[in-house]
Amino acid sequence: MKSTVYILLLLQLCIGNIYSQDTDYSIVAFPISDARTNNKLEQMELSVLYLNDDNLFSIVNSEKLLSLQLLGINYSVLDEFKTGDRLFLLSSKSDRDISSALIGEESIYKNQEIAIVKNLSLGDIEDVKSSSIDMVELKSGRIFKNQKSIWKENRINLNDSIITQITSLVDPENVRYFIQSLQDFQTRFLLANTRDAVAAWIKDQFLQMGFTDVVIDSFEYSGTWQKNVIATLPGIYEPEVYNVVGGHHDSYSSGNPMIFAPGADDNASGTAAVLEIARVIKANNYQPESTIKFITFGAEEYGLHGSYDYALKAYTANMNIKIMINHDMISHTYYPANQSNVDINRYSGFEYLRDLAFYCVQNYSVLQPINGGVNSSGSDSYSFWEFGFPAVYFEENNFSPFYHSPADTIGNYNMEYCSEVIKSSCATLLMNIVMPSSVTNYYLVDEGTGNSLIAWWSPNQSPDLEGYKIYVGSQSGVYDTSFTTTDTLFTIGNLTEGNLYYVGVSVLDQDGYESLIVERSATPLELPAAPTEFTADPLWHQVQLSWLKNNEYDLFGYNIYRSDIEGELGDKLNQSIYLDTVYVDNSASNGVYYYYTVKSVDNLLNESINNTTLRSRVVSMDRGILVVDETSDGDGSPMNPTDAEVDQFYSDILEHFNTDQYDIIEQGSKIGLADLGAYSTIIWHGNDMSNLSVPYEYRGEIKKYLDFGGNYLYTGYKPSKAFENVGSLSRTFSSGDFIFDYFKIQETKSTIFALFNEAKSLTAGYANIFVDSLKTLSSNDYHLKHIEMIKASSEAINIFSYETNFDSTTQQGILKGKPVGVEYIGNDFKSVIISFPLYYMNKQQAKSFIQYVLTEKFDEVMPVEESVAEIPEEYKLYQNFPNPFNPTTTIKFTVPVTLSEVEGVLVTLKVYDVLGNEVATLVNEEKPAGSYEIEFNAAELSSGIYFYKLKAGNYAETKKMVLLR
Repeated sequence: MKSTVYILLLLQLCIGNIYSQDTDYSIVAFPISDARTNNKLEQMELSVLYLNDDNLFSIVNSEKLLSLQLLGINYSVLDEFKTGDRLFLLSSKSDRDISSALIGEESIYKNQEIAIVKNLSLGDIEDVKSSSIDMVELKSGRIFKNQKSIWKENRINLNDSIITQITSLVDPENVRYFIQSLQDFQTRFLLANTRDAVAAWIKDQFLQMGFTDVVIDSFEYSGTWQKNVIATLPGIYEPEVYNVVGGHHDSYSSGNPMIFAPGADDNASGTAAVLEIARVIKANNYQPESTIKFITFGAEEYGLHGSYDYALKAYTANMNIKIMINHDMISHTYYPANQSNVDINRYSGFEYLRDLAFYCVQNYSVLQPINGGVNSSGSDSYSFWEFGFPAVYFEENNFSPFYHSPADTIGNYNMEYCSEVIKSSCATLLMNIVMPSSVTNYYLVDEGTGNSLIAWWSPNQSPDLEGYKIYVGSQSGVYDTSFTTTDTLFTIGNLTEGNLYYVGVSVLDQDGYESLIVERSATPLELPAAPTEFTADPLWHQVQLSWLKNNEYDLFGYNIYRSDIEGELGDKLNQSIYLDTVYVDNSASNGVYYYYTVKSVDNLLNESINNTTLRSRVVSMDRGILVVDETSDGDGSPMNPTDAEVDQFYSDILEHFNTDQYDIIEQGSKIGLADLGAYSTIIWHGNDMSNLSVPYEYRGEIKKYLDFGGNYLYTGYKPSKAFENVGSLSRTFSSGDFIFDYFKIQETKSTIFALFNEAKSLTAGYANIFVDSLKTLSSNDYHLKHIEMIKASSEAINIFSYETNFDSTTQQGILKGKPVGVEYIGNDFKSVIISFPLYYMNKQQAKSFIQYVLTEKFDEVMPVEESVAEIPEEYKLYQNFPNPFNPTTTIKFTVPVTLSEVEGVLVTLKVYDVLGNEVATLVNEEKPAGSYEIEFNAAELSSGIYFYKLKAGNYAETKKMVLLR
């Protein structure tokens, strides 16, 4: 029960694979105190990782975070989330300090009741159990709904004679018999060989009571078959509506639980509750309106496995579970029953069940109800709540001192107290059954008139349906107006524009009973609301706009505007009102920033105001090289260059290339794919130690750029910190890590003492690069500190090694010979990563290095030629530029002078498709020695891979190019 490691089955069984390795995710907390904001959160379809009174916890991708910012929604990013990460919820009994369970671990969220930790490693399960800490693994599944169910006793006129009649039959001696019989098994530990006998005995008890539908539902755990026991009493009016009464029958004890784990309180008492409620209901020949499932769960102690198995099956089968009542440890008290309390543990979203249970405790038992835990993860009700089923959990107020020990025997417990808890629970079940089922699929929207809202819901299928009641108020649960109707569509009028209203809907039956009130909130407005979650995503020669569908009742559609001038609305792109929520702009020109606005339009052709405008442009990769500078502006002292000094350095070493500059600090806005995607190569450099993890914030955009096939060169300190935010001195990476997947780096290592003064070439084509002693400190012997080893994975190669004047046996020379450069030249993208900042290296050598990478590895060209033309020394066919292209590209080749070919040589340059068919002849004539550039126009060809081949004399060479439309 308590202190368990909750290892859930993969939710892929029911919700699919939520998280993609190609997307950045964050663990985010959203305050949920404001109904207007909660409506926006619901529109964004956020998955629920965890929920409490104050916050919604969710795992959100980078695009959705941007939308949240645009909507002005407050949130806190708790941590990053990567594929393979596991999140755990820790909670405790009676405010026990959970910090003792966090040895060596740091919580990403913590309050007095819970802690959320990532990738927890607390040792083996026995140590965790002995700590008395509840622990479950968190999984995102259901979608957040800003919907509330409300129960108030003065809205239900119940004849309680049948409830009193049934609950009065609860017998302490029968309860004692059930608990004693379960204890007599000596152990019910899930790995002991008694588990089949225990399940068979429970099944037999149901059969003796007269139940005919009793099954043992098996599930696998750790190579064993575990048992849930299920007895069903069908409903006479709504057999497809289910009420679950549960408790777990396995036990655990310190010492050797395989031999002795009596578990009288934990949890024979909970199993006894299920059996006794089943007995008294059957003894009264009670015929419920909806179906009751009496379930005792197996394998709770090692992770809620039995309840999770059943709840998952119920979720997958789309079962309509009206209530899950759980019992766990309900027989211990220090006082007489009439002076004792019982804890009612509630779950967020289903607080009404706590209120209902309170009413039943006060009216059908001698106990007093006490608010217990919130969203308790220590017992089986959590499994149901996790899948969105209503749940409530009865638990003793005086926690047993014999918990999980050999002394957990019946002599230490109070059967009168246990019986009173069972009466309360039984009354809660019966009262819940007699109430009509709540409305489902309830929606509340703005009609668009400025003074009315429209509510609608699915028809209730109860055969004794009388109608529906609508409540209206300006506070949640506090209503000043009500209406009745038999329709499932209702207009609430005479409202004040701009005010937030809470509208509840309940079901009335012919006996005068009323269901729970299902409440939503909305604001009447005359003009349509602006579209939410608006994005403008760059695509290949296109920009895709998307937004959430507005929920106004009078929504007609949308108008899309585009301008190339910031602050101006520009031209409307749609000729008629646009009805979809995705629009692809395929008329955008390469290299031009556009400003997009989407406006909602109502039936009177009113447009929304306060709309969001987004800047974007197409991915074209035809503008050459973008130099991204993340260096802070220093004071010009050694190791602290000014921004101007850094800019001049890169201007000098890139003097023969067409480049644009992007200074992250000066821009004051986040760099995105719209900024990167126009360029065939990105050179990203950082030359100070002020903020090493700047690129970490932009990994998602860098991923997108590389996925389009871009070239990326990084030069700066500590790539592990820059791209993975690693704070340790060493780290190993694997699939799923950005630095491994995209830069092919599998290991990094640094020390605080090592000194570096040369990058030594490890592969042909790369020349040695030395530190510029004029830019370094004499105190470091003119070496650089903080240079990190980066080791290539099997897909890449190491291109430089760490060199130093110090011997490898010293602390200063400990990294000598270790790799400091990694090259990946793939068919998908190309990257070169060096872990030393070029700014501090010899300028001429840095220039040679960067020219070699750009021309030989990234296939860039130098359009700015030297003043004296050189005669080519060899035949050479260059990579086309740009590549990919649409529809034109340039192909460059050279023809040298030979003794036999003074006048000229026949040169052919032809283009072929992937099947080898010739599609174009670009050159077919004699050419004298020289350099040539030919433009190829592929306007008549379809997208795909093509090859171009140069032949001249005995020379022939072929290269690949990609046409993308």
